Amino acid sequence: MTTFFCTPCESFTCEKIQFTIATALVIRNREKNKILMKKGKSTEKWQFIGGRYDDKMSFRENAENYAEKILGHKNTKILNKEEPILLFDTIDLKGYDEKTLLIHYLAEIEDEKNIGTAEWKTLEEIRMIHAKNQASSDNVHIIAEKYLK
Repeated sequence: MTTFFCTPCESFTCEKIQFTIATALVIRNREKNKILMKKGKSTEKWQFIGGRYDDKMSFRENAENYAEKILGHKNTKILNKEEPILLFDTIDLKGYDEKTLLIHYLAEIEDEKNIGTAEWKTLEEIRMIHAKNQASSDNVHIIAEKYLK
């Protein structure tokens, strides 16, 4: 099994780089005006419910698996009609440029109160998080703008 986090690889021009793939559920509430967020353990910044990609499962399964681990239960559902949103960028990872692919699946949750240490955030709150540089990366506000009213 390979976990795609800071994985050494080469570009087409033989440049040595590190590459990360992460998957996440973008869990939206029933009113479609909040998204479930958590603070990352290593960064203490806000991010979606997800994590590093392990190649033993599909991208969807990986996102669901992380949600179950983070929330402590399996009561999320990926909305099948929605294709994932993929974002790619170079992220500053403690002073090093990391090539990163983030795969986001829109999802819902059955029990909106049983969310562990995660928190519901409105679009306005996410905009403030972004403005204060408290999000793990720019994907947070980009995805929130697409999925929230």
